[in-house]
Amino acid sequence: RVLVLVQLGGGNDGINTVIPLDQMTTYNQLRGNIAIPEASVLKLTNATGLHPSMEPAAGGTIKGLKSLYDDGKLMVVQGVSYPNPNLSHFRATDIWLTASNSNEYLSDGWAGRYLNYEFPNYGDVGFNTVMPDPLAIQIGAVASLGLQGQSGSMGISIQDPNTFYQLVSGIPSGGIDTAPQTPAGRELTHIRDVAIQSQQYAVQVKAAADRVTQQGPYPTANTLADQLKIVARLIAGGLRTRIYIVNLGGFDNHSAQVVSGNT
Repeated sequence: RVLVLVQLGGGNDGINTVIPLDQMTTYNQLRGNIAIPEASVLKLTNATGLHPSMEPAAGGTIKGLKSLYDDGKLMVVQGVSYPNPNLSHFRATDIWLTASNSNEYLSDGWAGRYLNYEFPNYGDVGFNTVMPDPLAIQIGAVASLGLQGQSGSMGISIQDPNTFYQLVSGIPSGGIDTAPQTPAGRELTHIRDVAIQSQQYAVQVKAAADRVTQQGPYPTANTLADQLKIVARLIAGGLRTRIYIVNLGGFDNHSAQVVSGNT
């Protein structure tokens, strides 16, 4: 089984994402000019519905979230939170990714701790015969805090299988002078270990990507679709990576959320 996480960057408006149909009077009073008209809501149950943008126009080849729900492939979990919520986007994101209490500061993520438990001998380098593929992959420039383990990141980050392979394939695998036994030398050794790990993973990642020569239709000019297309390609290609993370930003809206006169 593979877990694919979609991280939404910013402060998503949950009340306009999953709309409380059983509380429309209060909803309209509190929402003012950003309330979604009840007739436009994509009804899931008598109590809840989705924002109308979550289903494409009829006749399209891509299913929306409403269709996935109707097919039994989508679940909505409401009321997910923690006591004494922090109002900072940055600190709140750290709390979600580490699964800490609001007054607790952790350096490892919940997914990283899970992978540490499943693969206790992963080690600093990570590449081993038990699990020759990356344990986790973040599509992007930097691996998520959620993938941080007790002794280092349990995942790697790639932006594209081909560019990833080209980036790391030039790293020398041998003939490197031994780093001195100093704090700086130990840091240098760790960086070299990670570089070698990435080089070894590059072969696995590229091989999985090359096994898939054709994929189904994906939306164009869509950064989320671009990321999910890479994930699907690597899964279909047989990569045994357990967790993937993709990102979708743009939810940090504080003003000008609607066109004038149109909610």
